[in-house]
Amino acid sequence: MTAGAYAARLRYEREIVAQLPDQARGFLGLVLLAGGATAAASAFEAPGHVRWVDFAVLAVSGALAQIFATQIVASQVFHTGLAFTVAAALVLPPQLVVVVVVCQHLPEWARQRYPWYIQSFNIANFILGGLAAWAVRDAFANHGIGLIQGIGASGVAAALCAGAAFVLVNHLLLARMLGLARGHGVAETGLFSLDGVVTDAALAGTGVGIAFALLHEPTLLAAVALPLILIQRAVAVPTLREQATRDHKTGLLNSRGVDQPARSEFARARRLGRSMSVLLCDIDDLRGINNRYGHLEGDEALVAVSSAFRAELRPYDLCARFGGDEFLVVLPETEEADAVAVGARIQKRLAANPLDTRHGTFAVGVSIGAASLRPDEPQIGNLIARADAAMYVAKRTGRTSFLTVG
Repeated sequence: MTAGAYAARLRYEREIVAQLPDQARGFLGLVLLAGGATAAASAFEAPGHVRWVDFAVLAVSGALAQIFATQIVASQVFHTGLAFTVAAALVLPPQLVVVVVVCQHLPEWARQRYPWYIQSFNIANFILGGLAAWAVRDAFANHGIGLIQGIGASGVAAALCAGAAFVLVNHLLLARMLGLARGHGVAETGLFSLDGVVTDAALAGTGVGIAFALLHEPTLLAAVALPLILIQRAVAVPTLREQATRDHKTGLLNSRGVDQPARSEFARARRLGRSMSVLLCDIDDLRGINNRYGHLEGDEALVAVSSAFRAELRPYDLCARFGGDEFLVVLPETEEADAVAVGARIQKRLAANPLDTRHGTFAVGVSIGAASLRPDEPQIGNLIARADAAMYVAKRTGRTSFLTVG
């Protein structure tokens, strides 16, 4: 990267940080400060006997695990590096726990080129979680319960408590940041769902196994760490399939994801003689929103529209981000009058829930066209085309308007 390109990237990232909500920026600063302070404080802890081979194994393995990360829900990234951080907290002094965390994240940062504040938050989060796990391990050791003595029930319980401390700190900090920065609720993040907790608990448990293998029988290390590959694949393969059919900004189906389900609904309605309607929705002046308020607010407008769809549609309705600012809604078992009512509710919800930005408050408007299935409809493309034409007529009539072509 040239100096000019690097400077341009820094300017862009400063703009992105400036567009974060005030509370998110404040929380980011607090976490970075806490992570830096605890890392500095750990330097004054007497290191004792240092297991340098174990340190090298954990630093390198953690970095490799972090590189093969997978994007999952709610702006999160999944990787198995957590296991090596927990293992580091169990076998290394606190100073080297911090070094392992940094070694884990730097290669990923260089490869993925995340904005500085995202990866800095991740590093601080892992430092705080890793040192919390180390503190739990140290507290048990001060009461005569350690891992060095052997693989006993009390030692395993102490190690599991340390792993649980890491997971708890990590999830609490991440959930709070996603809530403040992205508006994700706790349930939406999935961090405290059964799957979210069990997955990271399994990784922490694997980290406990890695720690005991390093301490007592290094030849078992490969066998203990092998499940990490299975966990990574179990998360990555379904996620990649999901990503192929989902829009990453809104979480709705994309045009590829909605195509086959929409065709199936059309064929079913034709075969059974049932009603069906579609809505074509277009965000009013999304480009102007991006220019006036910033691209983060433009993304929030997309999210606001998708949230309105989720609130007003039934579980079996289909909804997709059809293009840049266009959305397609497929409404099975729905007559034209009911489709119009759905569109009106979506518009009303958006008008009642304006977005707050640094530059002021604005309501997201959508123009909607609707079309209902005709007895002689040859294919679903005709139905969508009629709704699309109605939507563009609605835009010419006036934004935030509604027009049906039955």
